[in-house]
Amino acid sequence: MATYTSQTGVLAIARRWLRRVAIGVPLLALTIWTVFPLLMTLSISFKSKAGVSTDPGLIPSNPTLDGYRSIIGQQGFQGAFFNSVVVGLGTAALTLLLAVPAAYAFARFRFRGRHLLLLFTLLPRLIPGLGLMVPLYRLAVAVGGIDKISTLILAFTATVLPLAVWLLVGFFQQVPRELEEAANVDGTNMFQRVRYIVLPLAVPALITIGVLAFREAWNEFNLVLGLTSTPGSRTLPYELFLMTQTTGFQDNPGQAAFAVLSIIPFIFVYLRIEKYVVGGITSGAVK
Repeated sequence: MATYTSQTGVLAIARRWLRRVAIGVPLLALTIWTVFPLLMTLSISFKSKAGVSTDPGLIPSNPTLDGYRSIIGQQGFQGAFFNSVVVGLGTAALTLLLAVPAAYAFARFRFRGRHLLLLFTLLPRLIPGLGLMVPLYRLAVAVGGIDKISTLILAFTATVLPLAVWLLVGFFQQVPRELEEAANVDGTNMFQRVRYIVLPLAVPALITIGVLAFREAWNEFNLVLGLTSTPGSRTLPYELFLMTQTTGFQDNPGQAAFAVLSIIPFIFVYLRIEKYVVGGITSGAVK
């Protein structure tokens, strides 16, 4: 009996360790795959131009801020950074403004073809970004929207709006109807119920949609390439592309510093609201 108990304990410990290894090894590999390129970019940004080839180590032997000084002093970077912030915030605000009423209608009203129409809202997400460049460019030319920040905001909102509606529908469906019915008995109308009951409960989902929309606009390159042609309307990805083309990959520290300065603000913001983003995505996925 003691031998059997001992064998059972050994098997339980072995299974526990195997489970930990099965979970830990993929997570470690994913972490290395994700973090290592960022560390390499950060390392190169603190090296000199010559040090990129002569100092292959991850930690620079003679760190310098020359790459950051050259980038921050560039007028193109400053203008592109400002444009990216404006376009990102504008896209987030417009996406929320349009997605909230649409998602609430799908979640609360019953009408013919509702599920099919909700499915069709995701179809634009299946179209590659390059496939949208030509029609959007022709439309922007027809309405005089080339080189305008408002055009970029509208284009980016159109790309992220289907996903925003889909996530918000799942979240609104988790809000108990009884809360709205009780408020309806007290004499509130639909807009008051949405304003004072649904939206306060949907704050995690709203933050999630805002972050996703901002990230979509912050990182988009193809549409900016097709809808802008002057420096005054370019965003950070396009400006980095131009820097790469004009320098011929010679100013590697400057390019790495440009990339670091582009992602650091977004990382800090995300870390502050990470719990809301995770909660919003998890709630919206349950339907």
